[in-house]
Amino acid sequence: MAPEQDKETALSGGGSGEGGEPALFAELVQLTYATIAEPEKFHDLIEIWERCLTARIVADEIAEGDSELAAHLNSALQIFDRIGRMQRDQDRAQKLLDSFSVPALICSGARQVLHENARLGQWLGSDDPLELLAESELGEQIANWPEGQSMAFVHVARGGDGDGTAVITELPEALRDAGEHGRRFLVVLNEISEDDGVWQAIRDKYALTPAETGVLIMLAQGQKADEIARARDVSINTIRAHIRALLEKTASQTQNDLVRSCIFLQSQFQSLSLVSQAFYREREAPAETEARLILPSGRMLAYREFGAKGGLPVLYLHGMMGGPDLPEQVKAEARRRGVRLLAPSRPGFGKSDTIPATDAELVQQSCRDLLAFLDTLSIPRVFVIGHLSAVGISVSFADRYPERCIGILNAGYSGIVTDALIEGMTTMSRAFARTYQRSRTAIRFLTRAAIASVDFLGAERMMRRHLGSSPVDMEYCQRTGCFDVMADGLRHAIVQGGDAFIKDGYLAVSDWSDAIARLEGRVPVFALLGEKDRIAPPHLIRARLAEIENYDVRVFPDAGQLVLFQEWSTALDLICGAFAARIEAAPRGR
Repeated sequence: MAPEQDKETALSGGGSGEGGEPALFAELVQLTYATIAEPEKFHDLIEIWERCLTARIVADEIAEGDSELAAHLNSALQIFDRIGRMQRDQDRAQKLLDSFSVPALICSGARQVLHENARLGQWLGSDDPLELLAESELGEQIANWPEGQSMAFVHVARGGDGDGTAVITELPEALRDAGEHGRRFLVVLNEISEDDGVWQAIRDKYALTPAETGVLIMLAQGQKADEIARARDVSINTIRAHIRALLEKTASQTQNDLVRSCIFLQSQFQSLSLVSQAFYREREAPAETEARLILPSGRMLAYREFGAKGGLPVLYLHGMMGGPDLPEQVKAEARRRGVRLLAPSRPGFGKSDTIPATDAELVQQSCRDLLAFLDTLSIPRVFVIGHLSAVGISVSFADRYPERCIGILNAGYSGIVTDALIEGMTTMSRAFARTYQRSRTAIRFLTRAAIASVDFLGAERMMRRHLGSSPVDMEYCQRTGCFDVMADGLRHAIVQGGDAFIKDGYLAVSDWSDAIARLEGRVPVFALLGEKDRIAPPHLIRARLAEIENYDVRVFPDAGQLVLFQEWSTALDLICGAFAARIEAAPRGR
């Protein structure tokens, strides 16, 4: 019996065609199996696969004479798919817990403790962690978790100084073992103490008085207004006045919102030491390691920060699978020009969690995460750079939240995709683009084959071959050492099975011209392209770009696909100019 085939698009031989197509398809099947055992054949496989796409041998229906060959091909695709699934990192849950400096555990919806960190054992002493989840408000919250909720805060009373708050988040699919335990929850236990440095940071940030800060701490500890009044020996009206002042200064809608946001900040401050960077502006730029924070959505988002700590905030949306990095001269120039680069990694990239969402849903979730990221770091507005395939997310974010965007700069990729552009791409890029448009099973197969080839031949060799068609980019990478960054991304793809690479295909082959056009009069949009880009030549879409009146596209004659780095001074001019224009247009104070 033939293996079950892909539900989206069957792959077949189309054997009734002329010009040796049956033989070509048979060669494809044989080479597919050979690549499983001999990854070095990957580039030969890409060549023949691209020939099959050009000859339209990949069809939607199976010709009767080629059904056996098609079954063999789909069987090979399934083998690659299974290999990818087996290579997922099985230790991410424990690694997540070990990153916390406060007590934390992961449990199931049935209140079963699945993982815990060493700090939890120290905090509990001889107590059993199961008792935390038994007959308690914490356990009830987990057992009766509402559908669609991502986060909750619960007061944990242990007597004396052991009282605290549990921050509960439902973990995404990436941190669950397939078929085991069902829903999973991360529980971070924060001891609420007046001595915690976070309160001084909150006081400074919102210009609170000592009395207001004291009331806020007691609210966070679960006390009610009348209890606070008795404890402080003042009238209830005095406490209510303090609460009104707190709501106004923190821009909180309700008292619950006030407490929730402060406890969430405290959780981040204690556990991951990230939000503290937003409070202490005078500090030097943070160490260039990928930091992590947990967003209200429950996802773990990783990011790096470059440039001037107190500078103009720029959201750098990248396409680096292994996490972001920048050439040294780019970092140095950003510091000199007073630009602060925040580079979060989208789902599955770097140390950010993978999520099951794909296509438009993935873009929407990424935009929501970016908004929460900015809110967590207390950044009201940013300039956004969409680099290469991240263009789709940059323009979508601006379209959804224009009030948060000073301007948009797309670099190395315009976001405009036409048949002519795909036709003019290099062989590998063209093969992946066409395959993504026709079959998700096939793109999984090509990705697995590519990963096997990287694993066997080395990431550097793959990147050199990819950039070989664009000499100006090759020369830049050799001069600045960018190969290491790109190679790290490919190694990351090996570890996580290529899932992020597959999802990235949607961004790379989608046309974002409508989203760009919708930004007219709302957010200024720029693009930097390189005339010598041979991977996706911009001259093939020049006429289409001219049709979008609000799109300020600049093509540099001596640059390639890495034009953002090659023309970094121009990018900084646009960033600084956009902020200056914003300040000039702002209403004058009375």
